[in-house]
Amino acid sequence: MAKKSIKYFYGDIKFTIREQDGHWHLDYYYKKKRVRGSTKEKSTQNGLEIVKKQIIPDIVFGLGKSSVSDQLEKKMNDKKEQTLDEFASEYFGLRLRDNKVREHVHHKEVAHYNNHIAPVFGYFKLYEIGVEELEKWQANLRSLKNKELKPLTKQRIRSVFLGILEKAKKYKRISENPLLDVDAPKKTKAIELQSDKIDKKDKKKKVIRDGNVYPFTETELALIIKNSDGYMKNFIQFMVATGMRPGEIVALKWSDIDFDRKEIDVSRTRLRSKIPKEIKDGEVKTDSSYRYIDMLALAEEALLRQKKLTEQYEYIFISYFKRPFYTHDIIGVHFHKILKKSGVKDRPLYNLRHTFASQMISRGVDILWVSKTLGHKDASITLKIYAKFIKEDDDKRLKNIAEIDKKMVKLENISDDNSDK
Repeated sequence: MAKKSIKYFYGDIKFTIREQDGHWHLDYYYKKKRVRGSTKEKSTQNGLEIVKKQIIPDIVFGLGKSSVSDQLEKKMNDKKEQTLDEFASEYFGLRLRDNKVREHVHHKEVAHYNNHIAPVFGYFKLYEIGVEELEKWQANLRSLKNKELKPLTKQRIRSVFLGILEKAKKYKRISENPLLDVDAPKKTKAIELQSDKIDKKDKKKKVIRDGNVYPFTETELALIIKNSDGYMKNFIQFMVATGMRPGEIVALKWSDIDFDRKEIDVSRTRLRSKIPKEIKDGEVKTDSSYRYIDMLALAEEALLRQKKLTEQYEYIFISYFKRPFYTHDIIGVHFHKILKKSGVKDRPLYNLRHTFASQMISRGVDILWVSKTLGHKDASITLKIYAKFIKEDDDKRLKNIAEIDKKMVKLENISDDNSDK
């Protein structure tokens, strides 16, 4: 039977507990000298417990070392003496290592920290950061060119700082998060008025646009499809027929398509790589973004056309050079050219996803189905973004009222005996 050999750490000393001649022997180094000898305890489980809990602690104490609890307390106190820079480095490293954040988001967060937080608080010890200093810092947040920052940018910078301090609190480096006592910058909706040509007489009307949700009309889509060809035509049609994110589409493989079941497996997205010309696929945006979506006729039509172009390749959409896309940026560039050629008001490629959602919702498609297809966590997110596109004509509204009336309680059927006295 093989003899047991157990590695056991007590404080900063590593002990090797070995079974020899029916007894437990110890082997360790102290001041670069090796120390070996028998504990005289029999090599039983009970003897092992005595070695670990009595003999080894006595040896450490005899060597002039403090107890483990004292050492741990000292280490914790050392940790509490960390500066914000020291802890932030640890924080960002853990988030990236544990895949808590995507690489490009990580770089943005680190940039926010380096540009706006570290110059003011980096040398502060964690416990020195107070509410007063934080209020002054937030009120004076400005760009590197000393220009006023947008409220959304301020919120993002604050969010980075808040995350760092929350983790410091969790790790007991600080007792409370002082930034929670500082009011967040006020939110403002990015609503702007834009003029849009609506007929041949060059008449104009004002279009209220909330944020970047600015879907295309059917007329605009027809012009866009008419003025596109090749994989771009198929990509545009497929995106507007599925509502998928552009990064999800460029990472889509033929193995993800089930024409028999009319189903599409969405399980990855294309990530930006630090290494030029490196194809890097990663996990989709959130857990709810892992999904199977229904293949509508318009999406199937686009895929069948694309199949003639790339059936022999792994990825569905590839570049003119017969290689997978590194990102969807070049598709966005081609898309802007198509919009210009079509005489359609310029907006980002992502609005094809918004177009799918708004078209479905405005036509009364089940909101739960739309939410699931988009990969939202729940329908409330979908409604928050697209509620303004829910429209209902009078005929449909009156019909719904009539249906609801049928289900209402009939007051004439309620006996007088059951009424309130």
